[in-house]
Amino acid sequence: MQVQRNDAAGPKEEKRLRKMAAEAADDGLQSCRDLGETPTCLLIEGGIQGFMATLKISSNPPKALTDGLHALKLLEKGLEADSSVADAWMGLGIFHCTAANAPLVARATLKVMGRSADMLEGLHHLRRAAYRGQYTSVASQFFLIQFLSPYEDELRREKRQIFRSLIKAFPESPYYPFLREEEALSFYPDSFYVPREKRRLERQIRAADPVDFAGRRYLNLIKHQYTLLEPHPSPAYTPDTSFDLREYAFYPVFIEALRIRRHISLDTSEASKKNIRNLKTLRDSALSLLRDSDMSTSNIHLYEWHIRDALRTKMWKRRADNEDSLKEDSTEE
Repeated sequence: MQVQRNDAAGPKEEKRLRKMAAEAADDGLQSCRDLGETPTCLLIEGGIQGFMATLKISSNPPKALTDGLHALKLLEKGLEADSSVADAWMGLGIFHCTAANAPLVARATLKVMGRSADMLEGLHHLRRAAYRGQYTSVASQFFLIQFLSPYEDELRREKRQIFRSLIKAFPESPYYPFLREEEALSFYPDSFYVPREKRRLERQIRAADPVDFAGRRYLNLIKHQYTLLEPHPSPAYTPDTSFDLREYAFYPVFIEALRIRRHISLDTSEASKKNIRNLKTLRDSALSLLRDSDMSTSNIHLYEWHIRDALRTKMWKRRADNEDSLKEDSTEE
């Protein structure tokens, strides 16, 4: 998961993690071959091969697709033998949700290969693994929060409940609080700008106990979020601007753009062309930093979506144009 999330401390650490994952995968696959094709072994083998395929998505998409489809067949075979193995549904869920979100060319390729993808079916499979699985519950919940729509009330409530569950299960990790606040800021910001949110962020910052680079980075990102609620925080809540955020170097720029967006939304008279230009400049800068980073392709697409949705300017541009038009009319009179 650290490799998937770009959480390694550097290239050497990522190489070490990939080597460890490959060695563990080889050991697991060999153990399964020794035991034969039992439903449990098919689940383990399919899960291992599917996970290793996800690590190749950015570097070798065709190989990732081939390996992923082979893993899918193993999982389906295991479920045919014993449908009660709820953990096996995670792999099927990830396939359907990922493929349903894939570009048209990729979906067409799958169709030629006799495969189709359905988002609702994928969510159903992920829920079975998340709420009934023995070994894949946390991982399935993690994927659910990626694929549940933030635009539908019922799905948004389910996602918020999953965030609460994960934060309760991992109280010292700043990762899940960061994701929850990032979601709110991008899609329903009014829920973020409330007094209780400031108190909650303060509790989470105090509770965080990062033990590695990833933890320290997410804690810093939460502190950047906190500055939207408290522009002049005390030292305990102030982000360390000297910390190398690496793939997340775009995030402080995104936060500054959100600050302008909030200012405009609270005072529509501030929706001037200058402020909108500043907002667009920051948005474009954040997107450029994100796209030029070493973040995985899937995560780049995720944050591109968040940035674009959070920083839409068309409504305010029309308002600014109308204000200018009214001023011109007034001058002519």
